[in-house]
Amino acid sequence: MEINFLPPPNFESSLRNKGKKEIIKEFEGLFIKQMLREAMKLTLEKKSFGYRMYYDYFLEAVSKKMAESGGIGLGKFLTETTEDDRN
Repeated sequence: MEINFLPPPNFESSLRNKGKKEIIKEFEGLFIKQMLREAMKLTLEKKSFGYRMYYDYFLEAVSKKMAESGGIGLGKFLTETTEDDRN
C-alpha cells in the first residue's frame, strides 16, 4: 500500500516568501509548543474542550514568544549547523 503525502495548497510558495531564520524560529516555536503540550497532558486530561482549546492558544502564544526571544537554543543550533554545511 502506497501513501502519498500532499502538502497543503500554497505550502511551497509560503516557504519561499520566508527567510531561513524565520522558518527556523517557527520550527522552534512548534517544537516548544509540543514539549509544553506533553508536559501539561495530565493536567488537561479531564478538562472541557473549550478549556483545552483556550490552553492550546495560550501555549502557541507562549511558545512563539519563547522562540522569538532565543528559545531553548534549537534555532541557534540549526542556524549554525546549516551555515557550517555550506562551507
